[in-house]
Amino acid sequence: MLPKKGRKLPVWNGALVGRDAYARTMADLLRKEHGESHRAVKALMRQTHASERTVKHWLSGQHGPDSLYFLRLMVSSPVIRAYAQALIEGAVAKRLSHPEDRHTLASARAAYAEGEATGAGSHVRDGSDDPEHDPDRDPMNDPETPEINERQHWFLARVAEGGRSGANEIVSTWQVSLKTARRDIAALKLTGMIQYIGSRRKGRYLRVRRPGDS
Repeated sequence: MLPKKGRKLPVWNGALVGRDAYARTMADLLRKEHGESHRAVKALMRQTHASERTVKHWLSGQHGPDSLYFLRLMVSSPVIRAYAQALIEGAVAKRLSHPEDRHTLASARAAYAEGEATGAGSHVRDGSDDPEHDPDRDPMNDPETPEINERQHWFLARVAEGGRSGANEIVSTWQVSLKTARRDIAALKLTGMIQYIGSRRKGRYLRVRRPGDS
């Protein structure tokens, strides 16, 4: 048996002090990514398989996602994933000094990377919120090479500046068809240079920085 050392647990003084703080933080992050519309609720339901009532509780800050749903959000939400990584790699992680703690942290990072790779092709990463997503598109028309044309360089620059750009902006600027513009965007997504976050109405593309990018 474990020795008796008192009845009170040590006070946690790191990030997310208490369930209320966790719920408020998660609500803020999810609203920033998805908004607060009914479409946002549906998007989160698809990502996590949670009920409508549960998702509404998350967005209102009544309670935060439990462990199962939080792990699903870690895989499906770049915002939640970035926040969790910041916690791991921030001041809390720097205070770890025991060799076993550092080994545990390294193992957790490796397990997360493996889980993300496993879930990359699942329903939570289907891109159905992307306004350029077309489930009936002929895969034979998808670009097969990572060669980037002038329009795509222009689009990458627009996305990097933080603007909300899409296929319509390519059409109006370069005088090409909507199909061509969507193929340009599809090629950038296929090569991992951009990703779409948020709802179809309020979401936007983000530039994905990779090693060696300027």
